[in-house]
Amino acid sequence: MNTIISGTSFPAIRGIQAGNEYYIVMCPLKRLRKIFTFDESALPVEQRAQRCINPERIPEITDYILADRENYVFSAITACIDGESQFTSIGDGNHQQKIGTLIIDEDAELYITDGQHRNAAILEALKQDPSLANETISVVFFANKTLENRQKIFKDLNLYPVKTDSSLSITYDDKPDAMLSKTVIFNSPILSKLTHMERSNLGKRSKKLISHSAFNIATKKLFDTINESNYQALVPKATEFWECVSKNMPAWILVYKDEISASDIRDEGIHAYSVTFQAIGIVGNWLLKNDKQWEKTLIKLKDIDWQRSNRKDWEGRCVSNGEMRNSSVTAKLTANKIKQHLGIPLNEKEQCDESKLEEARNGL
Repeated sequence: MNTIISGTSFPAIRGIQAGNEYYIVMCPLKRLRKIFTFDESALPVEQRAQRCINPERIPEITDYILADRENYVFSAITACIDGESQFTSIGDGNHQQKIGTLIIDEDAELYITDGQHRNAAILEALKQDPSLANETISVVFFANKTLENRQKIFKDLNLYPVKTDSSLSITYDDKPDAMLSKTVIFNSPILSKLTHMERSNLGKRSKKLISHSAFNIATKKLFDTINESNYQALVPKATEFWECVSKNMPAWILVYKDEISASDIRDEGIHAYSVTFQAIGIVGNWLLKNDKQWEKTLIKLKDIDWQRSNRKDWEGRCVSNGEMRNSSVTAKLTANKIKQHLGIPLNEKEQCDESKLEEARNGL
């Protein structure tokens, strides 16, 4: 017979970790607001077992839910029960003992130990799309946990955090820009060999020339808009552009043919870095709009001195005292110089940026 007179019940599965019981339940999204009512952020740090929620993260996660309404995926929320709870199995068999009903006393406090931002974003998404109400998220409950227990669980869950590399995330993403960049890479024998699809930071011994995340950013520079309705139509043009660029970069071809190492190119030149790829994307944006013979124009890439030692061209742009710099400003300044080499006129804003760079170089 249940000893808890009044409480919240869930169909649940019971498990054991380190000799302690835990329970997995499927919680309707509409019930999250009712069960997780306590806000730990109002307490001093020593009296809580969770970091304060970051409001800036909520809109991003909310937008993810609403934008991917048919495909969003969430891992389980982890929570602790501080108070009475009771599990009643459906039978005495081996499997039956693990399946049953979890009842949590109405006076017990439920604390989210992992997933507070997911919870907050779901609640916000529910306001905008009430049809989410009866969808579910799994919640893992640990029972009879004191503050000290909950602090340890939080520490243990975050003991070995591993953030997914941005290149791998883009490779597995189905957003239009990700679909475009990876399709271009897979369509190109040169780029598919030279691009690392899983790592953004290439090690010194890496045989790859560029990361997928860097190539993705550069390809986004190539077009003003990439969305669900147009990205497939952009694939042939983007593939053609990057193939043409690759064939006019002798050093890239040498790496492709295994005649020189990618690390040597990175050590000595600027043309195997994200900032330069972005700059080429910026230049390509202009070419595709304004130059009907852009393939011939790109042949001039062969004549550019891409060495870092070419201070006249690159110092103050993407190079500072021999070290590479990567920002939106350095990408634009690098693009300006590439445009000049290709005979592309600079607009008023670009000319102004060049004047400022010249003044900075002269110490004015």
